[in-house]
Amino acid sequence: MKGLEIDRKYLMMNPFRLVSVLLLSLLLLGCDSQDGSLLNLGSDDKSDKPELVIYSGITMVRPLQQLAYEFEAIHDVDVTIKQGASGYLYRTLKVERKGDIFFPGSDSYRIKHQAEGLLKDHVFVGYNRIALVVPEGNPKHLTDNLNQLYDPDISVVLSSPESGAVGKNAKALLDKVGITDKVYDNVTYFTTDSHRIFTAIKDGHADLALNWYATTKWPETELYVDAILLPKSLAPPKLLELNLLSFSTEPELAKEFMAFASSKHGLETFAQYGFLTPDELKHAIAALPPAEETEPRKARQ
Repeated sequence: MKGLEIDRKYLMMNPFRLVSVLLLSLLLLGCDSQDGSLLNLGSDDKSDKPELVIYSGITMVRPLQQLAYEFEAIHDVDVTIKQGASGYLYRTLKVERKGDIFFPGSDSYRIKHQAEGLLKDHVFVGYNRIALVVPEGNPKHLTDNLNQLYDPDISVVLSSPESGAVGKNAKALLDKVGITDKVYDNVTYFTTDSHRIFTAIKDGHADLALNWYATTKWPETELYVDAILLPKSLAPPKLLELNLLSFSTEPELAKEFMAFASSKHGLETFAQYGFLTPDELKHAIAALPPAEETEPRKARQ
């Protein structure tokens, strides 16, 4: 499937159009699609401005896009975001060796591929985590007990482990506690990605699901679903990091954006989209150097 070109400046002036187009892109690609599709967020207009190219996992694009738009206005640069499945993005970068920043769905890519030398400096911006998801208000008063997933009185919808990252992570969690077969026997139906899981709950098909926590905090979802966080011992949050690419043609600009994204303002933006809980945001801001707290929009020197 060819990439879908979107003029981000035009969309940001009309947030309702932005939401509808992003929803369309999620329906076309799947929120965790592993089919190798790329979605380019940015304008095709040629300019003489410096360009920063960021490769991002799909789920984290929203806060990244907001920060990119602000960064463009501050620094008079162009930012292009190429979104896709993290594994596919890394393989693309490894072959093409083009781009400035890699933003995968966990720090495992940096750790696993450290010896290959593609990923250099990195900064923390939040966490990705799987959670139990219920209809807004939790009408069945469910808890964080995973055994509820095989209760025959509860309708459960999951993503297939073969179709996307959220399904794969859900299966790994169920395997960890040894209840995969019981849960799968109770599943009302399997779907393909996190957006379709949300739709199943919104449409009344599911009482309970496993999905990314962040997807419950978006403008078009937060009125319909609630998340139940799981114990970290069962579902440890995955660190989200921006990684400088060794072959970046704009390394200083990339470092400035990384500093901007990991500043107080950047962390607050990621928290707004569900990538930090209120307590995590508080601790992350407290850990920042003093200059970051007083000048959140200024890059580190």
